[in-house]
Amino acid sequence: MANSKYEYVKREFEFHRHLPASNWIVVLIDGCHFHRFSELHAFEKPNDERALRLMNACATSMLEKFPDIVFAYGVSDEYSFVFREKTEFHKRRERHVIYLFTSSLGILGYCHTQIYLNNSIIKSHHVIDLSTNICSKIISLCVSYFTSVYGMKWKDFFPNDFKETPYFDGRVVCYPNIKTIRDYLAWRQVDCHINNQYNTCFWALVKSGKTEKEAHQALKGTFSKDKNKLLLQQFQVNYNDEPAVFRKGSSVYRDKVKTDDCGNPIKRTREAITVSSFDLIGPEFWENHQYILGEASDYLCLGGKEKYGYEYVKKFDDIHRLPYSNWTIVRISACQFDQFSLIHSFDKPNDETALRLMNACASLMMEQFPDIIFGYGFDNEYSFVFQEKTELYQRDERLIISSCISCFTSFYMMRWKEYFPGKELVQSPHFQVEVFCYPEPRIVCDYLSWRQSECHNRNQYTTCFWMLVKSGEGENKAKEILKDTLPKDKNELLFQRFQMNYNNEPAMFRKGSCAYRQKVEASEDERWDVAVAHVDMGPQFWAKHSYVFDRR
Repeated sequence: MANSKYEYVKREFEFHRHLPASNWIVVLIDGCHFHRFSELHAFEKPNDERALRLMNACATSMLEKFPDIVFAYGVSDEYSFVFREKTEFHKRRERHVIYLFTSSLGILGYCHTQIYLNNSIIKSHHVIDLSTNICSKIISLCVSYFTSVYGMKWKDFFPNDFKETPYFDGRVVCYPNIKTIRDYLAWRQVDCHINNQYNTCFWALVKSGKTEKEAHQALKGTFSKDKNKLLLQQFQVNYNDEPAVFRKGSSVYRDKVKTDDCGNPIKRTREAITVSSFDLIGPEFWENHQYILGEASDYLCLGGKEKYGYEYVKKFDDIHRLPYSNWTIVRISACQFDQFSLIHSFDKPNDETALRLMNACASLMMEQFPDIIFGYGFDNEYSFVFQEKTELYQRDERLIISSCISCFTSFYMMRWKEYFPGKELVQSPHFQVEVFCYPEPRIVCDYLSWRQSECHNRNQYTTCFWMLVKSGEGENKAKEILKDTLPKDKNELLFQRFQMNYNNEPAMFRKGSCAYRQKVEASEDERWDVAVAHVDMGPQFWAKHSYVFDRR
């Protein structure tokens, strides 16, 4: 990390919280604006089997990627992932959030992000936590990876390219015991049944000649038995004969395999990821699969529960909104990018094409979210500054976080071929999030200066490192040579050993990239386009671009 005077923006105000131990964590991922997305891509109504199989394939990849996911349940454009009770996934870290505390107010620090926990007040040097309902590393990783896999697997199910960027929001829910987990999954399956039965009737009426308004009116006030009767009498459709995946949704879990491909019993059982459509409300499935949740053999869902009596689980919800009159920064950084860059043969120490791809994604983010007033990026990270009075998603932190990371991931996937036409994307890129909130532009500028200082230090080191490696030194030897060296030592090394003046390296490598809107002077109507520049973000820059913080 760069040792600069600007580090206080992280050091003094960052606060890590962890999800409570001995709680089941559920991550719910849900499509954003999927009604429009499904229309643009001509999904079949009321259900598109290809789209559902794509979602199931993404869920299967999630279980392969994250071994602590023990069960997943999906319907339509949503999927819930249950992590095992004692998971230490990212040390159960709830989030990376920056809090700033003033004398009179606690200033609280993107496929919507929700964490359901007990409210508490926790104070620690410039920190006050008024709600534990904060964005998490867990949610950012899950939503980003799910989005990435959705893009990677799209062509396996649909022949045409995307016409619009798909993205998702997410929630993290904590439940204290197996009963509430079972009730949560039952609630989602009940919701699946109610929505699918309605949609099946609705689209049958529309396809028979009624307008959508007339179809809604015909179904108004009807009960489940009325809809079944309507389907049978008017369309000769027995609802119970509809595919189970439409009526019951999809369950994904690791099943114990006891026979080989030929049906012969095997001595040592193994686990294989299975997709099925079983009834999760009654006891039979859970009796036969007790190993999934690790529940005691005598724990069964007793009969007699009131029908559709599972919605109490929604009471765990607790919306957290970002504080008003604060500038919010969402910083997105890539996960396991050393491996990703190696697999895709990125140039070292800097791949200019990869950096231009990141800048293109940043520009698209500013077009997608007009309340982003500034972006700064280098290497595999980008920070986005939202205007002080943003009302994006009514300042719901979870929606902002998860939507941002999902959008950025999707943009990266969609623009890949444009920048790397000769390279196939062979591994899913995914990202994580940190959130910062500051009460005045001065601290926002210091935050950006801190990131630019980090850019300089990191790039100077990696430039020296890779020059040494390319000259024949081993990687361990190169690290030893650079150990405890100061910036002037690295400059001297580059100049004396490689006749390289570090200051002549491309500004994009040394200074990073600034993305901001600037007025197009030649246009008749006032128009502001996104510009990308590689400059020092010192006093002169901000004096020239003071409108960045003032423009609404």
